[in-house]
Amino acid sequence: MLDINKDKEFNLIKIFGSKKVENWKKKFSILNDKSILAWVRDKIDKYTDEGKKAENFTISAYLNGLSQYCKHNKVENPSELLTEDLDNRNLRVKNYLQFLLTYKKEKSDYLEALGFRSGKRPSNVTIRNNIQAKIKSFYSNRGVPITYNLKSVKQGANINEITLTKDIIKKLQSKLESANYRLICKFESQTGLRINDVVVEMTNGKYIIEKYQEHNFIRNFKTQKENVVINFLFFTKELTEMVQSVNAIDDLTKLDLTTLFLTRKNTRINKADYLRRLKEIIKALGIEGNIKTHGLRKYYNSKLAKNRKLLDDDRILTHWEGREAPYTDQIYSRHIKDIDFYYTEWKKMEEFICIDCIVYDKTNVEVLEHKEKIVKLNNQIDILLKNKIETTEKLERLMGLEKKILDMDKNFDKFIKILGTKQKEIDGYKESMLVITELLIENKDNLTDKQIKKLQEQNKKIQKLAK
Repeated sequence: MLDINKDKEFNLIKIFGSKKVENWKKKFSILNDKSILAWVRDKIDKYTDEGKKAENFTISAYLNGLSQYCKHNKVENPSELLTEDLDNRNLRVKNYLQFLLTYKKEKSDYLEALGFRSGKRPSNVTIRNNIQAKIKSFYSNRGVPITYNLKSVKQGANINEITLTKDIIKKLQSKLESANYRLICKFESQTGLRINDVVVEMTNGKYIIEKYQEHNFIRNFKTQKENVVINFLFFTKELTEMVQSVNAIDDLTKLDLTTLFLTRKNTRINKADYLRRLKEIIKALGIEGNIKTHGLRKYYNSKLAKNRKLLDDDRILTHWEGREAPYTDQIYSRHIKDIDFYYTEWKKMEEFICIDCIVYDKTNVEVLEHKEKIVKLNNQIDILLKNKIETTEKLERLMGLEKKILDMDKNFDKFIKILGTKQKEIDGYKESMLVITELLIENKDNLTDKQIKKLQEQNKKIQKLAK
């Protein structure tokens, strides 16, 4: 029988590129362990079996969790952990999780050495759900499971999660200095897409923007988590205006989506940094609770759900949300493929989804008017942000001159007094300059070179005094 060696089939470099793999090997020494490679291979296989692309698998999240566990236990070769008996395995995992849960310092050099960002202690939810799952996944995959179980927090049971309202989202947008962050926030609230769909899927080069009647849209957008294809992902007018503003382009059909959400270093925006900034703003606003980027998707879904009665076929809501409908038939299939019906239904929802708009009619059919002033101000803000570096450099130069200007200001009155008392003296200097100049012109041929040079030097001294 032919012996199939899966290690030869699996090549991280082919999937992620040599640069990423080299960086991972430098950061995570455990990647050189065969047990780790086999574990990662199986996780990627499972990921691709769901119809997802291997290169989108977040390998660093798995490696980081296990690397921290190994460093704490002073284990260089993770395969050593697999040789322990069940009781010792359970005890080791239990001790590590309890160590993190009961760690008194919110920030420390030790945690930073383990690999926790900025040395900050992870939240209890992260420890119970994420960290525990990554460690137990490795053991289970290698055939030596962990039976100890620290009670996890149920999915969605996020304590004190903030329900994002239109007013809160407006405040978030006004405080987000980065044009890219504002655009991500707008995409999430206006399309209901998850953060990965916005930052990763939309920018992968597969999609273009088209236009149907008055609105732009992306055709056949595939969501990463549910693996559902949204036939026509329409942009609200305010989303279109922000995309135009941030990218300085009027015709979005000519926009290259791969250029979205890039930093000055030409790298994609870090999702963790974006979430961190949202949390900082919420704290600064004095709003108690925990914000998640998923809250923007929940805002979108809630607006659709509250107004579903306006639709002729409300099953289309689940399609807009990137989920499979609870039941389908030929009528539903026809509706989600017919762009005219689809667009007509979607337009009924636009007024409820929007953030930067006002309702000026309180009748059952609300009429919305987009604030042109807000759009113009957003355009101005984006221009200012693009020139931020140049402006900062100019300010730094001006700050350097500030002291000199202040010194001049302090001595100004004194200078005026001196100028008044010296005015006659200055006039005398000017008269002397004229006399010397006339002597030089009239007696040029009669004076020796030495005499001329002496008169010129005297004239220069008088010029300095006159100034």
